[in-house]
This record gives sequence, C-alpha cells and structure tokens, in this order.
Amino acid sequence: MLSRRLRFTPFLFAFAVCLTGRALTADEASDELFEKQIRPLLIAKCGECHTGAQTSGGLRIESRADLLKGGDSGKAIDLEHPEKSLLLTAVRRMGELEMPPEDSLNKREIAALESWIKLKAPWPASSGKVLSPAAERARTHWAFQPVQRPEIPDDLQVRNPIDAFVLSRLEHAELSPAPEADKRTLIRRVCYTLTGLPPSPEQVAQFVTSNDEYAYEKLIDELLESPQYGEHWARHWLDVARYSDTKGYVYAREERFWVHAWSYRDWVVRALNEDMPYDQFLRLQIAADQVDEKRQSDQAAMGFLTLGRRFLGVPWEIIDDRIDTL
Repeated sequence: MLSRRLRFTPFLFAFAVCLTGRALTADEASDELFEKQIRPLLIAKCGECHTGAQTSGGLRIESRADLLKGGDSGKAIDLEHPEKSLLLTAVRRMGELEMPPEDSLNKREIAALESWIKLKAPWPASSGKVLSPAAERARTHWAFQPVQRPEIPDDLQVRNPIDAFVLSRLEHAELSPAPEADKRTLIRRVCYTLTGLPPSPEQVAQFVTSNDEYAYEKLIDELLESPQYGEHWARHWLDVARYSDTKGYVYAREERFWVHAWSYRDWVVRALNEDMPYDQFLRLQIAADQVDEKRQSDQAAMGFLTLGRRFLGVPWEIIDDRIDTL
C-alpha cells in the first residue's frame, strides 16, 4: 500500500513545477508548499488571534509543536487521523467551531491545508515561527533588514555606482534613460532640491563655464554646507512636528502665540546643518532634559513635545495630540 507521502506526490510535483519550472524532490516540494501557501495562510487568517500574547481558545499556531499540542478544544492537527484534525473541521465549518470566525477560507486554501496535514504537516526548520500580520510586516520590512553591500552592475558605462543601479533597473523595464540635462538646467534643479532657492547669476555663470570635471560634485558640497540647506529641509520635519508660531483657536484671555517657538525651529535647522545623527536628533526632542550628551541649547529640542494646537485649553485633547505626534 502506498504511503501517504507517495499518494500526494502528483500534487506536489505539479505544485513544484509551477513554482520553479523544474521538478523538486518530495521534501523540497513539501517545504515549498509550507512556505508559499501554508505559512502565508496561517499569518493572514490565524496570526491575529493565535500568536504572541493573543491565544484565543488557548491555541497558539507559532510552530508545528503548538498546533500538535492544540488549545482548549484539543489538538489542532491529528497526525494519526488527518481528516479528523480540528483545524480542518474548523475551516470547513462542519462543527461547532468555525474558523476564521468572519472571513471563510476559499476552496483552494482549504485544499492546501488538507494536503499539508496529510503530509504530516511538514514545517521546515529554516521557516521559524508564524507571526501576527503586523509582526510579519515588521520582520520583512526593508528598514529592518541587515545592511548589505549589493553587487554593482559592471556591464554599464556609467559615472557612478548609483547610475549603474538606475540604468540596470531601466533596462529591466525596457526603458531608456532621459537625456542628460544641460549645465544651466542641472544647477537650477540641484539648487531647488537642496535649498529650495534658485541659483544666483554668479553661481550659474561659474558652473556653466567651468571645465573642472568635478564641478558638479563641488556644487553639491557647497549647497550641503550652506545654511539654506538646513532651512529648506527643516520645513519637512517641522510639518511632521505640527510646528506653528501660534496655538490655533484659543480663548480671548490666552496668548495666541508660542512666544519661544522660534527656538525649536532654529534648533531643528541647526541640527540638520550640523549633520546631527538621526538617533540623537530624535532622542533630544523626546527627552533632552534626561540625556547626558547634550548642550544647553539642546533643551530647545523639547519644543517637539510642547508645541501644537491648544484645543481651547482642553487638557486631554492637548495630551492626545502630543501622544499621536510622538
């Protein structure tokens, strides 16, 4: 009599060929089934209520062992009698327990679970735990990935490595790069981007007539070192921090203006022009009074917490606004 694994070989073979274009071994196909269908399904449909601190019905689904252990209603997966597994009964909505409670699984999702459980619920060691949707998004978000040095495309005639990546992506999308801008256009674009201001006639004339092969790089350094760089880019942060010189609508007896608001504004400008590290930039705005590495002038950073609308002086509205901003 054929083993359960062999009876499901046709399904796994077809699944593997669709994914990779080649035939995989039974073990490889089982791992693919878990990673491509089962794991995303458990995260999307079950992770919210059965991972982390959320263990609805006493069931945790973070690992194979958790599913075999089950919850208050018993084992979620029965390896001896796969068809009787509580997990299948619940998703088929054939008993008292119907899961997910609101969003039923479709036939394809149920079929994938059935196949996986009949294969003894293979769970690759490299897969790790199943997380909640929010935790999984955080785990896979680009900002939390280890810093890597990618291989630079070397078959393109470019002036710098960044161009190599841009051109490689353009070629992949079957697009052609835009023509190179003339010097007069280029200096205007750069100045508006970095300082928000047009270049002076003297700057334009010097750049256009220069024969220095590093004229562009020197222009960038000059703009980054100018006070206007911090003034221009501070505006974007001040928008996030809901900066204003006034408090919004207030009672007639209350001062309308934040008398010392300018000190916070100037601190943000100065921090950008001094290339303050971002973690320090945040730390000082949240707790400059508690940070050891600070200057006396850094106390102004806490305007981040104290500025904002006054909501007619209603304290809980003011506090709520500050918490949301933080």
